[in-house]
Amino acid sequence: MSRRSRLPDSLRWPAVGWMEMGLSQADAARRLNVPRSVVQRLWNQYQSEDSVSRRQVSGRPRVTTPAEDRFLALSARRRRSTTVPQLVADHFVASGRRISVTTVRKRLHNAGLYARRPVVCVPLNGRR
Repeated sequence: MSRRSRLPDSLRWPAVGWMEMGLSQADAARRLNVPRSVVQRLWNQYQSEDSVSRRQVSGRPRVTTPAEDRFLALSARRRRSTTVPQLVADHFVASGRRISVTTVRKRLHNAGLYARRPVVCVPLNGRR
């Protein structure tokens, strides 16, 4: 199953403008380098709601902001030996809001940081 593509907010109005000028949906999609269905959904939304802003999505709202996510990743990179519970405490001191250990782990994974310990390998050849 393929993921749905999204247009950045900065390209939504130009796409609608091109179609109002007479450009086809397929041509607008080629210019934006997205599937035609993305442009088609945008055009249908514009015609029904007279708006191209992103709709509300279902699901639980995120606990942390993008700035807080960057803070967590930066803190973990600066102090490599810190633990996730220590990062939770640092976040509480900085923002005054409690977040779970699981949330911090997920944010660090999104930033490409994982709990891995380097392993010293024994060389397999006979040379020393």
